[in-house]
Amino acid sequence: MYGMHDTNSGEWERCSDVAVIGAGFAGSMVAFHLLQDPGARLTVTLIERGERFGRGVAYGTRSPAHLLNVPAAKMGAVPDEPDQFLRWLESNPDAWARVGLSGVGGGSFIPRALYGDYIQSLLVSCERHGNLLERVRGETTDVQPLLDGTYRIHLASGATLRTRYVVLATGNFPPGDPPLRDRRFHGSERYLRNPWSIEDIGRLATPGDILVLGSGLTSLDLLQTLGRQKQEGVMHVLSRRGLFPQPHRASPAWNSSMQTEDAPARCRSLLRRVRQEVSLASRAGFDWRAVIDSLRPHTQRLWGALSLPEQRRFLRHLRAYWESHRHRVAPEVLAIKTELERAGRLRCHRGRLIEIIEEELYLRVTFSRPGHSQRTTIRATHVINCTGPECNYQHLDHPLVVQLFARGLIRPDPLFLGLDVASNGAVRNVRGEPSAKVFTLGSSRKGSLMETTAVPEIRVQARELAQQIIREISATNREGSFADVLPDPSYAFEI
Repeated sequence: MYGMHDTNSGEWERCSDVAVIGAGFAGSMVAFHLLQDPGARLTVTLIERGERFGRGVAYGTRSPAHLLNVPAAKMGAVPDEPDQFLRWLESNPDAWARVGLSGVGGGSFIPRALYGDYIQSLLVSCERHGNLLERVRGETTDVQPLLDGTYRIHLASGATLRTRYVVLATGNFPPGDPPLRDRRFHGSERYLRNPWSIEDIGRLATPGDILVLGSGLTSLDLLQTLGRQKQEGVMHVLSRRGLFPQPHRASPAWNSSMQTEDAPARCRSLLRRVRQEVSLASRAGFDWRAVIDSLRPHTQRLWGALSLPEQRRFLRHLRAYWESHRHRVAPEVLAIKTELERAGRLRCHRGRLIEIIEEELYLRVTFSRPGHSQRTTIRATHVINCTGPECNYQHLDHPLVVQLFARGLIRPDPLFLGLDVASNGAVRNVRGEPSAKVFTLGSSRKGSLMETTAVPEIRVQARELAQQIIREISATNREGSFADVLPDPSYAFEI
């Protein structure tokens, strides 16, 4: 079992030790680490619904205007080699020359397309080892438990794959629709949901005013593209808090006392300590960014110390402020936004969305601004949803997610930020029991980890998960059994 397989060529069934569903950064790095040890003799199947492996949504863009949000020297895909990406760039000058770069350095913010090339190169390197990698292009629609402890993966084409372990690396899902009272606009051709769609971007670039819902990283990406393509009409951005990501700025590292002290049990106390730390750093000549960066390796510990009510309080009151300071962008990205505003081509609004009504030629959008009793109305030829990925899995109509719920193999976490997951990445079933064979990583673990969507966190999860699966497979092989745990028979039925 080796190479590429297109499931559209007909029905087939293969066997594999591990099936990784999703070939973005998370899934690709799990496969990479699984295949590093030639002595393990593993077969790994990497399943991707999109056209290209190793990219996902984040690194699938080909626009040189879409930059990484972290300097090159910190973007290595392997935990112990944070500068590996920079070294790859230095050894592949033709790659960065193709996107118009005259040089690269550790502090450079590189086009994300190049990072996708880098991840693809890591997948290619896997194929030189003794383990076997098969890339399968197709959409996974079901994971069926079998009575012998294995799983049958069903694809939309009718093809199936039998595997011992399953890794769900589905990444982020499209934004959820605004939960307004009148939801008829959901079916309007003027309401767009995919800011990465070339067709939708073409519609937004036509003459007329448009409205972008959300002011996070995705909306900034869209503004980079439309700033070049849209020649007529005003671009409006509406968000509840009116906060855009802060720009990066180089600063010396700060040694925070919060790294070693007990984590606060209340988010109010946590906020107070962070502010004290920023004030202390400022008096010593350090930038606030150094304080936020010093907390990054400890964010998951700080999050876990909060009770469920305190976590909900954080999400309600502090999350938007934290994320705008924590998830920063390259200064040149915000410079383009500022230039669009100065030219009158971009207007940013802070307010709460009230309604979206479809008229003959427009969508009429009404929102309320803080401190103003009078509502504001915008008429836009198109409205594009950039509010961030839908995190509540119960709201998703994705075929695989629906089927996993129907089989009782997954359940949402208490905060509805992702899936309920054990500390080792094992998904919990409807009864709260962790699976012995089905795992996940990345954004699906946000409820328990909070910070789990960026490269530094995911690269660690990918390696740890791969090492755990290798240990379990090695132990099982020594025992001479194909499966060491039988599933609950109640889950092994056809739906």
